[in-house]
Parts: sequence; structure tokens; C-alpha cells
Amino acid sequence: MSRTRLRLDLPADSWLGAVSRSFPDATLRVTGTAAADDGDVTALAATGADRAGVVEGLRERDRVDDVAVVDRRAAETVVRVTGPPPSYVAAARRAGAPVEPPVEVADGRATLAVVGDRERLSAFGRRLAVAGATVESAGGDGPEPVLTEAQHDLVRAAIEAGYYDTPRRCTLTELAADRDIAKSTCSETLHRAEGRVLRRFVEEEFGADASVATDRGASGAPADEFDDGGEGDAARGSEATGVPATEP
Repeated sequence: MSRTRLRLDLPADSWLGAVSRSFPDATLRVTGTAAADDGDVTALAATGADRAGVVEGLRERDRVDDVAVVDRRAAETVVRVTGPPPSYVAAARRAGAPVEPPVEVADGRATLAVVGDRERLSAFGRRLAVAGATVESAGGDGPEPVLTEAQHDLVRAAIEAGYYDTPRRCTLTELAADRDIAKSTCSETLHRAEGRVLRRFVEEEFGADASVATDRGASGAPADEFDDGGEGDAARGSEATGVPATEP
């Protein structure tokens, strides 16, 4: 059993990928997807700029049945989306390879970790390909990265620009302009990154567990036997998948 980290481009015709690409300054953090009587329900939190636009964008997607705002805070909007599951969820179900939450999505790219043996991971990759998702990179077992890709890139740019120098050689406004992002997005992303770095420091220095526990249990059923009846939120015809496309 191994844990593999992936970065993948979501299918262009998936509701999650399409909305994320429409609002590239926002980050969508998917915390889970559960089956319900009226369809799969996905919980996600939108942060960064254009959170209101993200909610409206979700409501405008043809394959999304319902969007309910659960919580609206100063820096985060939490919603429940009823509709087809994200393509990686459908692929994981069929392969019997659990995906660890949360999954972070920005500008159509998802960063996630999946658990399974080699056979299940291979099946997961095949299902992703069928759904139209493109895997860009993978990493095996090892320490969990402290920062997401977006956070890592921004923190590195901030350090190089002198944002963390004393006195500062770069203001937040200048950093945001240089990265072509909203000032609020820049501030929020740095704040989250700083929090992650501090939590990791506390865990390693003092032995305190500052992380959120996740369920890494895996089912014992053979790979590819898990079938939710669809390929997820990417609309696919029977010629591409071998399975008749169904509307939620």
C-alpha cells in the first residue's frame, strides 16, 4: 500500500474544472463527496478573489443540479454542490483507491493524494485518462508537502522580491501586481502558507499534532470493481468510455 501525490488537469467539460478555469484567482478546496438520494453531494470551500462569481458559475453549469451556500465568511465561502462527482472521485471509486481530502483546485488543476497498491493506482490512472483528466506529475511515499503548489510559488516569489526582508523591499501591493493576482488573494494565500509552515514547525519541534486526521482506509475489493455508474462530472459519450453517458 502506498500514497501517491498527483497534480492533474481536470477535464474541460467538468463542472469543477470549468468553473475553476473561469475564476483562476480563486482556490476551490474540495473536502469530500458523498452519495445521496438526489445525487452526489460535493462539499467545497472557495477562497481568494471572485468567490461570489464561483458560486454563480457553479449554478450556471448544466450538469450541476443544486448549489447551496452553507457558510459565508470574510475569506471563505462554503457550498454544497449536488450533481455528478468530480472525475477523480468517480475514478477512485472504480479503482478502489481512496482520495485523501482536501483536494485543492486552482485554474483547472487539482492537487491530491491517493492511497492504494500498484494495481489500484494503475486502475485509477486508466480511469482518469478515460474521463479526460491529464496527470501532470506524481510523487510517491514521503513527507506531506507543507505548501500547495500555488502557495509554494507565491512564497518563493515573495522571498525573492524581499517581501519578508527587514525592512521590506517589496509591498503586498507590488507583489500582487507582479504575480498578476488580486491583493486580497495574495494576502490570503500568504497567510495560509505561513500558517502551514508554523504548524509543521510546531509538530516537528515540539511533537504536537497540529494536523487534521484523515481517513486512509482502503476497501479490499478488487480494482475496477467499484462502479458508480458514471465517469464523474466530465460529460463523456459511450464511444469514449464504453459506458453510456447519463445525466444526473
